[in-house]
Amino acid sequence: MTAPTPSRRPRTRSAGTVLVATSGLLLAVVAESCSVGLVGLSGWFIASSAVAGATAYSTFSYLAPSGGVRALALGRIASHYAARVVLHSAALRRISTTRLGYYDRAATDSSGHWSGQSLDRVMADADTQGMALIQATAPVVQAVALAVGGCLTVALAGYPSTATVVAVAAALCAAIAISTAHHVNDPGSSRSALRTELAAAVDAWPETASLGVADHLAQRTQELLDAYEEQRLRAAAATARALGACRVLTAMALVLTVLLADTQGADVTTLVFLVLLVTGVLANAERLVPAVRSRVLANGAATRLTSAGSTADSSGTPACRATYDSRALTVTGYRVPRSSIRRRRRIDVTVPVGSTLFVTGASGSGKTTFLDALASALRDPGGSATWATVTNVPADNHLFTGSVADNIRLADARASDEDIEELLTAMELDRSGLTGNTKVGVGGRGLSGGEQRRLAIARALAARPDILLIDEPTTGLDNGTANRVLAAVRRRLPHVVLVLAVHEVPAAAEASGRAWSTAGLDR
Repeated sequence: MTAPTPSRRPRTRSAGTVLVATSGLLLAVVAESCSVGLVGLSGWFIASSAVAGATAYSTFSYLAPSGGVRALALGRIASHYAARVVLHSAALRRISTTRLGYYDRAATDSSGHWSGQSLDRVMADADTQGMALIQATAPVVQAVALAVGGCLTVALAGYPSTATVVAVAAALCAAIAISTAHHVNDPGSSRSALRTELAAAVDAWPETASLGVADHLAQRTQELLDAYEEQRLRAAAATARALGACRVLTAMALVLTVLLADTQGADVTTLVFLVLLVTGVLANAERLVPAVRSRVLANGAATRLTSAGSTADSSGTPACRATYDSRALTVTGYRVPRSSIRRRRRIDVTVPVGSTLFVTGASGSGKTTFLDALASALRDPGGSATWATVTNVPADNHLFTGSVADNIRLADARASDEDIEELLTAMELDRSGLTGNTKVGVGGRGLSGGEQRRLAIARALAARPDILLIDEPTTGLDNGTANRVLAAVRRRLPHVVLVLAVHEVPAAAEASGRAWSTAGLDR
């Protein structure tokens, strides 16, 4: 079921979100600078206190450095907490913006490009892209800022050779991170395939057991699980190797720091300060390994999101113009393509409120294409019908895992238990023993074909649309039930404009309303 309009355009990243993200990154740099400064100053303070304690008549004053330690500690706590709050807020904004944008596209697209599985992948990619701010951007910004700041501090302290060593080590850590990240595959696709397979296997277990293919299904599921585990372990092993290489570089840099400082005559306190400062800078450089990998995964997610948006936006559905003024729906300019069984012609039709239009034709004649074009035209942001509530029930309408009530409340979140029972009675689903608590299974597999169809129509009725489009409303139903279902639709929505795609006009067409017309696609 296509969700009610008004149409909304996909949301873009706002200036406010960028400002929040920038503020969070600055706070993260401040927090990590306080952490490194705290380590270096604390080490120097402890070493200086020890030296002063071993020296007779020392004049060492602990007041200033101890105050600095406290200030850095408080600054670290405050800025770290603020950075986490602000960065998570910015990431949540990005995720929400992306998700809502693609939900809007899926809601206003009638081409069939969107499915539960494709939306699941889009939502996962939105999470990956949004969390990259915390998992990729923040660590990279921190590492660069601390590497530059640390090298300048060491150089200004009179140890330029040590600063060069730190800069080279940080650059090599970055090179290792980049080379490793581009050789690690995204396990998201194999994880998605495994999740889909497990959900289907659980739901279809009675059928597979009765067919005697349970062992085959288990083997296939195990193969998917092995593929996912192999990808995950390969990624973990590559990350571990890269981190190991970075830590070897850190150890070598520390050794060189000690040797170079010693040759320049550095005292114990200065040596301790340099070692701890270099350790803090290179520890942040090591974080580039998971950060760059997160960035590569986020770039892949962004590419898929762009592809998903362009695919959904380029359905190739033939265009027509549709207007609705609360008195009638008018469709103009729809051109039926020429084929071996029909001539090329144009369809212009007006359907008053409370009336029904039957779009007839054999399988493959273009009934679904016509309904898709009409639904797209009704949701055109520049059209006159965007204020109207339009609901489209495609032939392969998706039922979500959960209960009957869960599915109906997707259309009307305020529907009471009594409302749901009335809808089930109107669709004669109560005769099959269905209640609001009945589980529908994955994709509706817990219901028969006719029950799935009637539940999809019940969900559409719950939206109380002004214009209701239904593709093959009587699929899986006998003639008597089909006529009663159509009569119930009209009875519950007496003023709706109803457009039904059917093979031929039902014998009891009057059940769908006091007036009806046809648009045949076969001739």
